[in-house]
Amino acid sequence: MNRTLALVPVFLLTIVLSSCSSGNSSGGLGVYPKAVGAADEAFAIQALRTIATAEAQLKATRGAYGDFDALTQAGVLDQRFAGNAPNLKGYRFTIIASESDFAANADPSITQTQPTTGSRHFYIDSSENNVHVSTKGPAARVDPTL
Repeated sequence: MNRTLALVPVFLLTIVLSSCSSGNSSGGLGVYPKAVGAADEAFAIQALRTIATAEAQLKATRGAYGDFDALTQAGVLDQRFAGNAPNLKGYRFTIIASESDFAANADPSITQTQPTTGSRHFYIDSSENNVHVSTKGPAARVDPTL
């Protein structure tokens, strides 16, 4: 067998492995954390929209907005949201609710079992259906919308 042909598979394997282990953002495994962070942020945004819809359903049926326990007990949110401040996909969700309005936040949160990969903070309330975003800390109505 020709020695040059025998080295071709080793050469190709070296090229493949070196491109996968590069830490640059143009390819390889280096893009993985960014992709996961974007997916977690997308989850948080969609979860806030789902919370707003659940709050509207609760208000229509019970005449008042509610916290996570009220929303899960009414069956308008699933049990992942049960509790005071659930942590999902690296985001801590909070609600402040009264009879006439609500505000919900999704903030990056690091726990022992679920490290965060997102970096932006999100907010939605009963006054509009827009999600507000902040990179500096918890978002509020005064922050820009997505």
